[in-house]
Amino acid sequence: MKETYILGVKVNTGLTMSGVINHIDGMLSDGGFHYISTTNPEFIMDAQKDREFMSIINESDLSVPDGSGVLYAEYYLEKAAGLKRDTLLPLRAFVLGLQTGFDPRVVRQFPPKITGVDLVYKICEYAEMNNKSIFLLGGRKKDSYGRFIQDGDDIATLTADALKILYPRLRVIGSTSSYSCEDEDDADTVRYIKGCMVEHSVSYIDFLLVAYGHVRQEKWIDRNGYKIPAKVSVGVGGTFDYVCSNKKRSANVFIKVNIEWLYKLITQPWRIKRIYKAFPAYPLKVFITSIRTS
Repeated sequence: MKETYILGVKVNTGLTMSGVINHIDGMLSDGGFHYISTTNPEFIMDAQKDREFMSIINESDLSVPDGSGVLYAEYYLEKAAGLKRDTLLPLRAFVLGLQTGFDPRVVRQFPPKITGVDLVYKICEYAEMNNKSIFLLGGRKKDSYGRFIQDGDDIATLTADALKILYPRLRVIGSTSSYSCEDEDDADTVRYIKGCMVEHSVSYIDFLLVAYGHVRQEKWIDRNGYKIPAKVSVGVGGTFDYVCSNKKRSANVFIKVNIEWLYKLITQPWRIKRIYKAFPAYPLKVFITSIRTS
């Protein structure tokens, strides 16, 4: 495993999914409170303006690369650090950036990316095989314009039901989308989770999956994960929507050529501001940083 920093944000690369699960197995064994960040370009960009968020990621036990953009940046910054610093530096860096983005031989050198959706499935597979407990928190249904819908469905519970179909022996201690991520709801949320734990006669939760959207979910975990206590907490963003089929994952052809952002723009146009943050704003910031510090 390699620890690198992109725009000041920690990312652990070089691990396969099985390697991540091996690390998680060790976390569960030591009895402490652990947190995994599924770090993507949006995380890195938002951390530039939110130092608390950056600190939470940097202090996480694992910050996995959730997206090819993180791996592109890692490769580019390593190469850019070796460029000669003279008046031609911006041109050399620009050419390197084009090579990084468009040369398929470069992409084949990348370590694996660990997406939040894939990680959730793998955690559930591991939890079922090893009799580990899980709790699902958060998630809200949205319409085609990205607006929240109040239709009575509990996304966390729908997700739990979908996971139990895939993993029949999965120990789901509870699930709820009824509480917000705001500080004033923290006590009620923790109280509800502890009530579910009492019903299932457990004194801790092995896996806490929190789907409040990035930044909010990480701060919620940082404030509350140890109070439950949860051994391994993961902020999973919109993963619940994919698991319970409210959203479709990017088509394979887009995934293979690392342009999932284009598929999301086509199918979820309301995400345009978020997509812009990841591309082109993110690679542009990486480029500017490289010619200032390389």
